[in-house]
Amino acid sequence: MPNDRGMKKYLPFSSLVEQSSELEKMLYEKRKISKPLISSENASKIDRILRTYNKEETYNFKLYFDGYIYNYSGKIKKIDNYKKIIYFKDFSLPIKNIIDIEDNDYLFDVC
Repeated sequence: MPNDRGMKKYLPFSSLVEQSSELEKMLYEKRKISKPLISSENASKIDRILRTYNKEETYNFKLYFDGYIYNYSGKIKKIDNYKKIIYFKDFSLPIKNIIDIEDNDYLFDVC
C-alpha cells in the first residue's frame, strides 16, 4: 500500500460515525483507477469467446466497474447482441465492462 500519510493524519478524528463513513468514501474514491486499454489481440479473443460460447462451460471474466477491477467466474446464460448485455444466472453485465475472458480452450489461444 502506498504511503497514505494524508489519510493517516485524519484517522484519530474518525471517532464519529459520520466521519468514518466520509473517510471510507474518500479512500474509495482515491483508490479508483482508469479503465485499462484492451489490445487488439485481447479484443479478438473476447469476441471469439462471446461468439462461440458454450452454456455449459464456466468462464473467468475480468471486469471493470466504477474505477475497480473485479474477477467473476460463471456460466453465460444468454447474450443479447442488440443491447450488448451478457446474462448470467444472478445478474447481467454490459459487454463494454469486460477487460478479459479466460476459457478452457488454451490450444486456440496459442495458435
